[in-house]
Amino acid sequence: MAHEVIRRLTLGGLCVVALSVAGCGQDKSAERFSMTDQAWSNAFGNGSGDLPPLPEAQPMLADAGGSGAPAYAPPADRLPAARPIAYAQAQGDDYAWIDRADQFSDMLGDAPPDYGFAYDGGVTPWAWESGDDYLRYAEPIDGGYRYYYYEPGAASPYLVRDPWNSYGYRDDRLVAVYDGGGRVLPWREARARDAYASRYYARAIDMRRAARARERERIEARQWAARRSAIAQDRARWAQARREQAQWRNYRARQDARSRQHWATESRAREQAATRFASWQREDFRTPPPRFYDAQQRREAARDRREEQQRRAAWNDGRQAQAERERIADRRAAEQRRAEQERRAVEARQDRRQAQAQRAQAQARQQRAERAARADRARADRAQAERRADALRQQAAQRRQDQAQQAQRRAREAAEADRARQQRAAQAQQRAQREKARTAEAQQRRAQQQAQAQQRAQRQAQRHEQAQQRVAARAERLAQRPDGPGRPHRND
Repeated sequence: MAHEVIRRLTLGGLCVVALSVAGCGQDKSAERFSMTDQAWSNAFGNGSGDLPPLPEAQPMLADAGGSGAPAYAPPADRLPAARPIAYAQAQGDDYAWIDRADQFSDMLGDAPPDYGFAYDGGVTPWAWESGDDYLRYAEPIDGGYRYYYYEPGAASPYLVRDPWNSYGYRDDRLVAVYDGGGRVLPWREARARDAYASRYYARAIDMRRAARARERERIEARQWAARRSAIAQDRARWAQARREQAQWRNYRARQDARSRQHWATESRAREQAATRFASWQREDFRTPPPRFYDAQQRREAARDRREEQQRRAAWNDGRQAQAERERIADRRAAEQRRAEQERRAVEARQDRRQAQAQRAQAQARQQRAERAARADRARADRAQAERRADALRQQAAQRRQDQAQQAQRRAREAAEADRARQQRAAQAQQRAQREKARTAEAQQRRAQQQAQAQQRAQRQAQRHEQAQQRVAARAERLAQRPDGPGRPHRND
């Protein structure tokens, strides 16, 4: 479009002039925008807010089968390691970085992305670009989206946000870290996230470079319909965090009117785009894709008509030759620029293909290494499992052997105890028998002694009786003697 060509030629001329000072292509936006109240005023100026909506927004694809989940970007801990980032504590205006990104998100509202671009092996970030060249990229990750915010003309971000934290940058330094609730983290907690901050910063620079070099892709309508609620929820979480953080509320109160005035025209255009998309979605995308920013096209057509009228007037005024020479010079310059752009595009494509091939080779090597590592780990796990199984089997066998030995020992002990009991019983029985025998012998001896005593008594009685009989017999003999009993007998 005509005004876009003029704008790019103007930027190119500015770069040519700047070569004598600092070199075109060097990003000085971090020096121009220090994120203070005065910097906001300088950035937005005192204009009426009549910014042009996005002339480069791509029409959406009506039905491309893209309602499924997008390809996820790597999480922070899987991103390539980056050079450690320096840290500079913010001096006042702690909420300037997150608030500027929040205001830009509020201005965009539910408007569809302007375009997408291929990046990092299948990931397709979405882009929203304001009429004054503020920019937001969003790439899907597991758990939500990661956002990258850029100032006009900047090659590096001023804020990167993931579902858990937000990181503010200035002059290649990390200046602020916010948690998910919008709280500014203390210096020590912020420094603990240096690794993520440096990786995000490097990825944001590389993503911006890729977006400039690659063709812009049209967004699939069904994919946006399926995923826009997640982005709306992220915006709502920031709004809730802003309500809960007094410092953030106070900062927004100082900036809100200025930003609303600056982006008033574009905010209305974004709302209309969201409304047109909602209407198109209700029709199930059966009609042709709507022109979200047709007001801009009408203004461009009117401007083209005015330029054509001016050219005709110049022709009629006798300035045809000069205008023709200028157009020829412009056409030649444009052709040279196109040729140079095509050459650079070819080189860029070759570089991309080579880089992609190198990445593919590196990924293949990495995958082979990972497979080999997994195989080694699997073998090691199997060997360890076998060793554990052998150890368990040995332990079980040892336990069984110990149990058998214990059972044998208990059996022996029980047998010995039985033998001991039997021996004790036998001994007791023998003692009882001996005692019984001794008792019987004693009784027999007593019986014998009694019998002997009786025999002795009987013999003594017999002797006594015999003695009495002899006495009686003698007495009888004495009595029978003729000389009388008083005379002793001769035989007596």
